[in-house]
Amino acid sequence: MAKPKRKSQNINWDEFDKLVSYQCTQIEIASFFDVSVDTLERACIAELGETLADVWNKRKAMGRVRLRKMQYEIVERGGSGASTMAIWLDKKVFPDETPRPPVDPPAVPFTAALPFQGKLLFSDFCANAGYPRPFPRQIEMMDFIINGADPRLLLGSRGYGKTDYATILGVAYDIYINGANTSNLIITKSKARNAAIVYEIATALKANGVLLEKENSTCIRIAGMKGKDHSVEALTIKASFRGRHPKRTLMDDPVTEEDTSEAMRKLVKKKYNEAMKLTSNIGIIGQPAHPFDLYAELRGIVSKMEVPFGSIPELDADLEAMKNAGVDPASIEMSYHLRIPKEGTTIFANLKYIPDFPTGDSVAFIDPSDGGDFTAMSVVKGQFDGIAVQGHAWKKAWYHCLDEIVAVLKARGVRKLCFETNCTGKQPLVQLRTLLAPLGIGVVGVHSDSNKHAVIQSAGSYAHLIYLSQTSDRVYTEQVIHYESSSKYDDAPDSLARCLEWLGFIRGKNKK
Repeated sequence: MAKPKRKSQNINWDEFDKLVSYQCTQIEIASFFDVSVDTLERACIAELGETLADVWNKRKAMGRVRLRKMQYEIVERGGSGASTMAIWLDKKVFPDETPRPPVDPPAVPFTAALPFQGKLLFSDFCANAGYPRPFPRQIEMMDFIINGADPRLLLGSRGYGKTDYATILGVAYDIYINGANTSNLIITKSKARNAAIVYEIATALKANGVLLEKENSTCIRIAGMKGKDHSVEALTIKASFRGRHPKRTLMDDPVTEEDTSEAMRKLVKKKYNEAMKLTSNIGIIGQPAHPFDLYAELRGIVSKMEVPFGSIPELDADLEAMKNAGVDPASIEMSYHLRIPKEGTTIFANLKYIPDFPTGDSVAFIDPSDGGDFTAMSVVKGQFDGIAVQGHAWKKAWYHCLDEIVAVLKARGVRKLCFETNCTGKQPLVQLRTLLAPLGIGVVGVHSDSNKHAVIQSAGSYAHLIYLSQTSDRVYTEQVIHYESSSKYDDAPDSLARCLEWLGFIRGKNKK
C-alpha cells in the first residue's frame, strides 16, 4: 500500500509572526500550520537558522510591545469596558512583570495610562472619586505635573480641569500609588481654596480605599506616614514654608487675573524662591495674568506644557458668545489662548527700542534723590517722528553721583539740563552751573506742582513715539516699562514724564 503523501513543511513566516504577536503558544502555532512542533522546530532551523524557542521568544517580545501600544489606544479611546479590558490584558499577559511590592516599597514614578502593581488606572481612580473620566490631554497634564522632578510650568485654558486633574486627583493618585513614600505641599492664595482642595483629595482617597490617619482643612496624613511631613499640606502664599521637606510642591494659581498688583507679583516670586529651597520638584499651575508675573518670568526658563483653547474641544467655551456679551478681549486672550496682549498692558508697553542713542545736541532732566530712593536722569533728543531717550538711575543722592552725571552729559552732547527743585531748593542750581558752565551746558530749575501719576500717564499715551536706547541703565529701563501707579520706585518714569512736560510735549494736571 502506498504511503500517504507528506504535507509541505513550508511555513508562512508572516503568519507565524502574527500568531506569536498574539501570544499564541508553540503548540497553537504548529496546529495552525497543521504540523507538529518538531516539524516547526526543523523549519525554523532550516530556514531561519535558529531554534523554535529562540525565534518564538524574539517574536513574542515584539508582540508584547504591540499589546502595550494597544493598551494605550484602548485607554485613550475610552468607552464602556475599555479600562477593564486594559487591566485584564495586563494581568493575563504580563503577570510576571509586576512583582509584588515589598512591605515598605520605595516611591516610584507611575504612568497614569497603565495600571501599576495591580492598582487602578488613573481614569478608574477618577471615576471612583466621582469625577468624569479624564480626556487624554488631562492625563498628560497630570503626568507632566506629578511625574516631573525639576521646576515646571503648566498653563492651560480656563475650564480644562487643571486644578481638578493635576492638583487634586494627581496628588491623590500619587498617594494611592506610592502610599507613605510621598508628601505634597500645595500653595494657593487663600485658606478657603486650600480647604476645598484638601477636602477633595481626602474624598478621592477614601473613595478608592485609602485609610487616613489624619484629616483636616490644611493637611491629610495616611496610615504609615513617618516624620513630620504629611501626605498633603496646604498653605497660603503668605504663610512661612520653613520646616517643611516635601517630595513635591505645587503652586496652584499663585497669580490670578483679579489680583496682579506689583506687591502680589513680587510676593509670589519671593515665595517661589522660598519654595525652591525646600525642593526643586515644584510645579506651577495657572494662566498668564500679567506681562511681568511669575508665569512670564518662568515661561522661557523652565520646562513647560501649554494647553490652549482648542486642545480639548469637548470642554471649550463659546468665545464668540463671550465677545458678544462684552467680555474683555484681553481677558479672553489670557484665559483661553494663554497670550498676554502686547499693547496696553502697562503705561509704557508700546515704546520702541533703539540700539544706541543718536549723536548730536540733546537735553536732559534730573529727578534728584536725597538718598532715600533713586536719582534719575533722562537724556532726550528728537528721533524720527518722536524722541530718543537714554536713561540712568543711581541709588544714591544726586550730589553723590555728580561724576556719573557729568560723564553722561559730556558723552551725549547735552546742551541744557533741567533740575527739579521740589525737595532741594535752588542751591543745587548754583552748584551745577559752576560745574557745567565750562562745558557749555546751561542749567535751569523747575518746581513741579502737577500730579505725578497723571503726568506719567500722559507721557504713556505717547509711548509709541518714544525710542528707548538700549544703552540705558537696566534699573531705569525696568522702572519705566514696569511702571504702575502702585510701584515702589517711580523715579525713572517720573524723570521721563517731567522732561516731556518741561519741553511742552505734554501737560499734567495740577495737584488739588
